[in-house]
Amino acid sequence: MSLSLTSGGTSARQPSSISALSAATERTRRPMVTGTSVLGIRYADGVMIAADTLCSYGSMAKYKDARRLVSVNAKTLVGGGGEYSDFQAVTELLKRNALEDRCTADSLYAEEEGEEGCAREVWNYLRVVMYNRRNKMNPLWN
Repeated sequence: MSLSLTSGGTSARQPSSISALSAATERTRRPMVTGTSVLGIRYADGVMIAADTLCSYGSMAKYKDARRLVSVNAKTLVGGGGEYSDFQAVTELLKRNALEDRCTADSLYAEEEGEEGCAREVWNYLRVVMYNRRNKMNPLWN
């Protein structure tokens, strides 16, 4: 048994195996470094996407040049708001997925390949990733 302090400042005795188990399954309940504004506008000839570059830590401006628009492929641009580290994880997943698609394609050259991954494919992939993480009670905060 180990002695641990609870949040009220009083001491309570808990078996060390229980406290270690609860620490291992703890989840983030509140995002820490967040970005706010991503705006997409559809018009007759295409889509325009804009995002601010400020990430906040609570009420403090933490990063003033955080890039929250990422090009996934030649036809798809993804913007992320919410927890910045989760956006970086999603970006890494999308880049890995695009590289895997490119490496397993029939052609090594993009111009010979008729249709590169479109926005709908990227959206479906992100939908499945978000749903999977939410079902495991470990959601991405984007």
